[in-house]
Amino acid sequence: MARSLWILIATAGRPELLRRTLISVAAAAKPSSYRGTLVIENGPRRGIEQIVRAFPSEHRFNYLYVEQPNKSHSLNSALAMLDDGLAVMTDDDVRVDSQLLMAYDDAARHVEQGEYYGGPVLIDAEHGLPPAWQRRFYPYSIAEPWSLPHHAGPIPRTRTFMGTNWAAFVRDLAACGSFDTRLGPGGTTGASGQESEAQRRLAAGGVQPIYVPMAVVWHYLHRNFLEAPWMLGRTYRHALEWGIRRTRSRQPLAPILLRALTGRLNAHVKGAVFRLLGGEKRRFEAEFHEAKWRGRWDGIWLGRRWDELPQIKSPLRPIKLSRAA
Repeated sequence: MARSLWILIATAGRPELLRRTLISVAAAAKPSSYRGTLVIENGPRRGIEQIVRAFPSEHRFNYLYVEQPNKSHSLNSALAMLDDGLAVMTDDDVRVDSQLLMAYDDAARHVEQGEYYGGPVLIDAEHGLPPAWQRRFYPYSIAEPWSLPHHAGPIPRTRTFMGTNWAAFVRDLAACGSFDTRLGPGGTTGASGQESEAQRRLAAGGVQPIYVPMAVVWHYLHRNFLEAPWMLGRTYRHALEWGIRRTRSRQPLAPILLRALTGRLNAHVKGAVFRLLGGEKRRFEAEFHEAKWRGRWDGIWLGRRWDELPQIKSPLRPIKLSRAA
């Protein structure tokens, strides 16, 4: 088993959904390595501390406030407070399976570093699902369940797990630089992908990804996720990260530019044709491809000046850490 195990949940402005998450964590089976759950509120205070403190102390729920509205920085601040145990990272809009922590603890039973883990993500579709034709345009685990088609064990290092359900050892995260504050909610660039980026750096450092099929969470499908503006905004943020990854390492620029320029021109041409043909499906597909290639193009130039972009280099001292009542 892991020497110690913590759950980390970064949150900003969703107290009722967080309460739902914590109820599921409270009901989950706990391995003997479980040390607690650390909820990190970042940005304006929105009643999160009161939610955390309302739970009995037996659940070991802790609250940390970080003023900067930046998810990556809030996670880095939490990691700086922990020992070298296993950090299970999830979000404030999930339900965890009753065996989630037992599964991660069992996966890490023989090691204290050198592996990171991830499990399936299912969907809580309280407001319904988007039309079937539209779901193929959604990122993984938003409108369709995500899992891998094989049993627990090592997987290719090119594979990344969903940011709503993964775990890594604190010392491995520290060694790879933890989370990049230029990515993710509140990041400088507006690009998503801070969890995937951290996992890629772990893998590049020789840390092995392990799939844990019994470590399951359910991700909440928000009402606004069903609306085209949200979907197109998400597409653009994902595409930014694609462009950033391809140019910040100073790879030859010409092939990347050619691919992005060709993709963007194709998107404009297809968009014009689809709009001429008319219909909701064609209009949405036109807007999707335009958002994707516009984001990739913008990301290329962000990546070219990556080292110039501001970031929060080290965690600040937390303002307050409090425990459940």
